[in-house]
Amino acid sequence: MARRQAPPRSAAAVQELTDEQLDAYIRTRLALLGVDLSVLPDDDEDAPADQRRIMASARRFLRSTPGAIADFELDAMGPAPALYPSEMGAWNRG
Repeated sequence: MARRQAPPRSAAAVQELTDEQLDAYIRTRLALLGVDLSVLPDDDEDAPADQRRIMASARRFLRSTPGAIADFELDAMGPAPALYPSEMGAWNRG
């Protein structure tokens, strides 16, 4: 029986994974969501999407964005974050 790999817990852990390990993680997460990449061509520049490009994009995302999100710090004395900052501007106009 194959040993199940635990999900990466930090940005540093993701950086240590090989492309093959990260691909297995991505495919497992997508399968749990009901997404089957095997219906797409493996590598077809003429296709709107193919497995190679989607996997490369997912690896880039996991190796960059979660770390930036995890490292983001809010200023406790600063303004509260808003989903729609433009609407906050209307409230702040005197």
